[in-house]
Amino acid sequence: MPPLHAPFLPPEQGPPSPGRARAMALALAYNGAGFAGWQIQARGRTIQGQVERELSRLCGHAVRLWAAGRTDAGVHAFGQVASFQTDSRLEEGRMAQALAAMLPPDIWLRRLGRAPEGFHARFDAAGKTYEYYLWPKARPGVFLDGLCWPLACDLDMEAMARGAAFLLGEVDLAAFAAHSSEVEGPTVRRISEATVTPAEGGMILVRLSGSGFLRHVVRNVVGTLTQIGQHRLEPEAVGRMLAAGRRIYPGPKAPPGGLYLGQIYY
Repeated sequence: MPPLHAPFLPPEQGPPSPGRARAMALALAYNGAGFAGWQIQARGRTIQGQVERELSRLCGHAVRLWAAGRTDAGVHAFGQVASFQTDSRLEEGRMAQALAAMLPPDIWLRRLGRAPEGFHARFDAAGKTYEYYLWPKARPGVFLDGLCWPLACDLDMEAMARGAAFLLGEVDLAAFAAHSSEVEGPTVRRISEATVTPAEGGMILVRLSGSGFLRHVVRNVVGTLTQIGQHRLEPEAVGRMLAAGRRIYPGPKAPPGGLYLGQIYY
């Protein structure tokens, strides 16, 4: 499990003062397979809805969570961070213990505690890391289904790594974002890490770190890298698409089950 970078404060000694709102933060790991994503929706089970419901019961008032990233349906997390406010007098240690016991098995509370006044998990985030796990030469639906992307073919990791390197630096991610009609605001981000390395069990790990990501960018990048790994595209195709600002080479979007929100940096 990767380390946490959220700015938790030291635990308070004794119960909090009555009537005083506290800025709080929590860090979660979860298996997203049984959820319709992080964000509360009219229909479907969501991580935000599940955690808010239990926190509201504990605090004795409605609690609103603000997450560092809104993971889509089927996407997992090692280190999702969320912030909230409460005037509950429940000690943070007892709150953490009770919440951990109340959450379902597919959500794990890694930490809960005080945060600096005004802390906002989303707007204070300085960067994020996403990890995507590929399983080449695997039979789909046999093992780890929904936790990685099983592929029947072999993949050329060296070629994929050369393609990923085009993402480093200040880059316009519009070419790999969701449909252009869904993209709002600036599309340039600083990418500090874009690696393709072997992982345990014969898997391949694609790891991307940056100041932020547009919706579906990581999954679309991974889909393109698998095309490169199968020698259907050259590594330079990534650079050409970034320059063009659109996906001039069609390719698959990687399924959500292999994607993990790894770390949030503050």
